Amino acid sequence: MNPITVVILSFLMVAGITVLAGVALLRLWPAVQRERLRAPAAGGGPASILRWKEEPAKAWERTAERIGRAVAGSPEAAPSKYRRRLLWAGYNEPRAVLLLIGAKVGLAILAGPGYFLYTGLVLRVVPTPRLIGISLIFAVVGLFLPDFWLHSRIKARQRDIVHALPDVLDLLMVCVESGMGFDAAVARVAEQPENRRSPLHQEMLRMHLEVRAGRPRAESLRALGERTGVDDIKAMVTAFVQTEKLGTPLGKTLRVHADSARVRRRHRAEERAHLAPLKMLFPTVFFLMPSFFLVTMAPSLLGLLDLLKALGRH
Repeated sequence: MNPITVVILSFLMVAGITVLAGVALLRLWPAVQRERLRAPAAGGGPASILRWKEEPAKAWERTAERIGRAVAGSPEAAPSKYRRRLLWAGYNEPRAVLLLIGAKVGLAILAGPGYFLYTGLVLRVVPTPRLIGISLIFAVVGLFLPDFWLHSRIKARQRDIVHALPDVLDLLMVCVESGMGFDAAVARVAEQPENRRSPLHQEMLRMHLEVRAGRPRAESLRALGERTGVDDIKAMVTAFVQTEKLGTPLGKTLRVHADSARVRRRHRAEERAHLAPLKMLFPTVFFLMPSFFLVTMAPSLLGLLDLLKALGRH
């Protein structure tokens, strides 16, 4: 077989393996957060949200944690940007930062040196500068693939939080204006069974549990804003803290923020509606227009070819 063909086939094979490994990582990663937040137990108080698993259940998790511990040492010694981004993505477990670092290093080793060893030992391809360059490209892709996934996870979670904010503020406003205290209103809104899957409700439940555990309310509110990383939540938290310090009515503050959140949500919907025709333009041009040209111009081209053949005979 031609060596160039062998290199191309091996490149496609390893690229497919790398993509499958990345897809498998995206599928299996949610197992990390199984114990990050427990729902309130039936008939009793809410379970602890800081109750983690002693050991990872899956082999790849244990391997990634060992690699991350060998690279970073401990969760506290890991870079703070990873811990902050994992909090924004909803992973509160300290072990998650080790899993992220281990996944980055493991995918880089599997994609880069793995491809180089496979082509050299299995396919018997002589190492060339091009082969080394391809291996380095695979290593870089494997290194940054978890970062791309984490970025998309953060954006999706923050989008869910922003979408749920107006409804949560409306419920808080109704509860506070009906005579409930702020802590009781937060517990009432956060502990509703149908809302436990919302990231905002989960974070509010954690804030409520922290206040019940003795943490000052202002610190719990600020921690809520830091865990979400959403500017609207931070502005709301700042307003709540100032309201508590100044002693102003909380119901009016909630009503103002609820109205503002609904207006911003409507503006975001209108913006997406206006961008929809522009986004539809690209698939229309690349997929539909060639078919239209083929249907409309093919008969004329066939007739022109027949005419040229007839003229060539004469």
